[in-house]
Amino acid sequence: MKVVSVINYKGGVGKTTLTANLGAYAAAQGKRVLMIDLDPQTHLTFSFMTPEYWSERYADNQTLKNYFENVIKEDDNIPPLSSLVIHMNVGIGSEKLDLLSSHLELINIDVELAGSISGVTRTQLAAKFLKLHSYLKKEIEKMSDDYDLVLIDCPPNFYVMVKNALLASDYYIVPAKLDYLSTLGVSELRKKIEEFLSQYDEYRLLLNDNRYQQVSLSLLGIVPNMVSILKGDELIKAQADYMEELKKEDYYIFKYIRNNGTVFGVIPLNGVPAVLTRPKFNLTARKIVKELKELGDEFLSKL
Repeated sequence: MKVVSVINYKGGVGKTTLTANLGAYAAAQGKRVLMIDLDPQTHLTFSFMTPEYWSERYADNQTLKNYFENVIKEDDNIPPLSSLVIHMNVGIGSEKLDLLSSHLELINIDVELAGSISGVTRTQLAAKFLKLHSYLKKEIEKMSDDYDLVLIDCPPNFYVMVKNALLASDYYIVPAKLDYLSTLGVSELRKKIEEFLSQYDEYRLLLNDNRYQQVSLSLLGIVPNMVSILKGDELIKAQADYMEELKKEDYYIFKYIRNNGTVFGVIPLNGVPAVLTRPKFNLTARKIVKELKELGDEFLSKL
């Protein structure tokens, strides 16, 4: 099983669209896929069902909120995350594509969890820090025989939920627009992740507790997303220049995906991600689907 976080400080770079399409494509290729929606905006969840359907069926008792509320209460009998999994059916046969749903109130839980990190001594602080940031890792490891791939859609911040995702992951990928702020943010994000992992290791070695093992997390690559394309399928010059800047940093650059908002919209139609559709008459839509499939193949091959 491989666990991959999809992350960027900056919102609006297509994290959710990328997660939904990579997950659906991997499932269509025969992989057993679990998607985890950590973003309180709940857009990954709403990519596969309407807010009304979610509210009626899952909002009260089958979301990540239900799990982490028990964490806050320090309940000794927390139900496993596997009991909250929702099985998706996107109409491509016997694929296994599952989802752990977010909740709009997850932001409040994140804040409350962050406020609970305290300790009178350094050892007490280390114990609280390690336990608090390892819940997701522990739960995902319990499901290691059930899935080939876990994709985590992270919110655009660096709070407790995101740190849980990173400790649980083997890799992270960064969707980024080809502009100044997005490209600058990649280096800052990588630095922040390295600082967090260093702090985790410091506390882990201090406690010498075999429940907390060394984490191996690496940047799988950057996905240039929502790019602007000229005739001839070339990047506009400004974005081509930012692409070159990223290459100079020795990042692996995945296949770019052109801006698709006006073609497919933000939320897939009928709960089916764009990569699984077969547009007949719209040339741009066909090109986007082709790019998404090429990205899916590249992603699975690199994993």
